[in-house]
Amino acid sequence: MSFAGLLGEFYGLWTMRRFTPWVFPPAVAALVIIAWKSAPGNERPSRPRTWVVEGALGGIVSAVVYDLYRLPFVLAGTPLFDVFPQFGTMILGGEAPVLYAQFVGWVYHFSNGAALGVMFLAGMPGRSRRSLFIGAIAWACCVEALLLMTPYAQFFGIDFNGWFIFLTASAHIVFGVALGAWCASRIGAG
Repeated sequence: MSFAGLLGEFYGLWTMRRFTPWVFPPAVAALVIIAWKSAPGNERPSRPRTWVVEGALGGIVSAVVYDLYRLPFVLAGTPLFDVFPQFGTMILGGEAPVLYAQFVGWVYHFSNGAALGVMFLAGMPGRSRRSLFIGAIAWACCVEALLLMTPYAQFFGIDFNGWFIFLTASAHIVFGVALGAWCASRIGAG
């Protein structure tokens, strides 16, 4: 749902300010209920509880790794983190204090990481360590390719050039490697 809010904003279907408080919390609550109700005591990788818990944790950890990879570029002057307060402003409204917008934007960013992890595990048919690792990298590359087909760069005033494509594609590969390593080590078989 976090992606749906942003895509709706891009294409003029709804605003994140209206979408996020009305759709995102119930969707998260539904995932929590699904995880809670999913066979407690049985942590097989095919259980929704595993998809939700391990996917969300792996996605958040992978988002941290993704940001650490991008940090040297940010410190060198590339404005890779500038979209986060914009996310927050889109959710809170234009009158929101900058500090709140920054905080909400970062929370939104990490919720995207969690969502990517959950979606990956829910859709991943194989559970071997190798298939989880390679599958997560392929998933991250697929997400990146889809992102590049949206008006993301134009919407946020980012120059859509080779440097942007390199930075965003390589960061998503790093995300995929981290997610794959998490999933392979936590739930992979053989």
